[in-house]
Amino acid sequence: MSFLRRYVLPVLASAVLISTTGTVRAQETVPNLRDAARDSYIFTYPLVMMYRTMFLQAIDATSPSFSGGMGVWLHLGVATPADTDIVTPNNDTPYSYAWVDLRSEPWVLTLPAIEAERFYTSQWDDLWGHVLDNAGSVNDGNGGVSVLLAGPDWAGDLPAGIDRVIRDESRFLGTLTRTQLLPDGGMDAVEAIQNGYALRPLSAFLDQPAPPPADLIDWLPWQDGTEEQLAYWDHVARLLPLVEPHPADRKAYAALALLGIVSGEPFDSSALDPETQAHLRAGIDDARAILADEAGELTDGTKLFGPRSAMGQRYLDRALGVYVGIFGNTKDISVYLNRVVDETGAPLNGAKAAYTMTFGPQELPPVEFFWSMTMYRLPERALAENPIGRYAIGSATPGLATAPDGSLTLHIGTNSPGPEHDANWLPAPEGPFWMVLRNYGPGQSILDRTYDLPPVRVAK
Repeated sequence: MSFLRRYVLPVLASAVLISTTGTVRAQETVPNLRDAARDSYIFTYPLVMMYRTMFLQAIDATSPSFSGGMGVWLHLGVATPADTDIVTPNNDTPYSYAWVDLRSEPWVLTLPAIEAERFYTSQWDDLWGHVLDNAGSVNDGNGGVSVLLAGPDWAGDLPAGIDRVIRDESRFLGTLTRTQLLPDGGMDAVEAIQNGYALRPLSAFLDQPAPPPADLIDWLPWQDGTEEQLAYWDHVARLLPLVEPHPADRKAYAALALLGIVSGEPFDSSALDPETQAHLRAGIDDARAILADEAGELTDGTKLFGPRSAMGQRYLDRALGVYVGIFGNTKDISVYLNRVVDETGAPLNGAKAAYTMTFGPQELPPVEFFWSMTMYRLPERALAENPIGRYAIGSATPGLATAPDGSLTLHIGTNSPGPEHDANWLPAPEGPFWMVLRNYGPGQSILDRTYDLPPVRVAK
């Protein structure tokens, strides 16, 4: 683990206190603005990047990813290298996205019944990147379910016809709903299921008059690259009123106040004096260096995703989860294991070598549903173009060949390993790459980490 982790977030841990009146009171040692900016960036990074996704999918009508607005599904097919809305996209379970505005009333999510052998899960995240819950196969089975989605301002009884409630401090929630692609039926079967996913305001579900609409929001347009610029802080200031401040984050809010950012108050980074601007820019650079360093050493993402009750004040882990795989899921649903180096510790690079990974007869991932290994080019963490259009390989891959003893060898490289091995070929880009093993319905040995991936070896 990087030494940087030992030093991150000292501001949030001990730099400031909140008085009983809510004002910021400095301790004897006040950190410099650069340190406060670094730590505040890590605290708010999920908030801003979740907003990026929401803006592109549910707010900006000019975006190629626009779904049509709040409460409208964006159903996707199988991911390709052209899909860059999120990093490390999944290639086994076509995605369905949607966002809901909970300010005026809750929404109701309904999933249809599906066949027993298929996996689906409707993951819901808040604007902090917390994974709130998953409706579907693991938590509800495959018989269909209706779930109430409620924000911090709702107070009521669970209506008839709704199985349970998902509630959060955020006034906007987003879903990444996954539907397994099976050889039998292909995308036609997936699309039929996707078309059965429903989102309705609670009033519509109950066939009652709708409450008055919430106030219109003057959304701050998003441009990619803003997360590396001074204008990042303007987004933070505009987004804070969309979440209910949590008492556990009081020190983080106090650190933001040192930068001049207070929820509900105006903030304009361009109006700051040059010295303050320099500190805020430097803090961004420092924080992004930490995230890049930690991502380069990451082999296990199970601690990066979860509800607030699990994540607590592990702000770096929360930010890292969004950085390497926004909308990653909790370990009870799926566990991701990564490989970015070979057995000697050298970074994987398709321009330098071809590789193999062999699972022994008793070493295949123990899962309830299925597993797959997906290839990503670095540093983009996007799917890699290849001549056969294969971006992942796993237990559901048709024709995957095992040896007579039951072992399974994956062949990883830019060129075909030969006709006798093509069924087990995972194409790699001509450059650095990263592989992610997704385990759906992980077995106990994966959950307790007594299971690990076999090493990646340079092919002979």
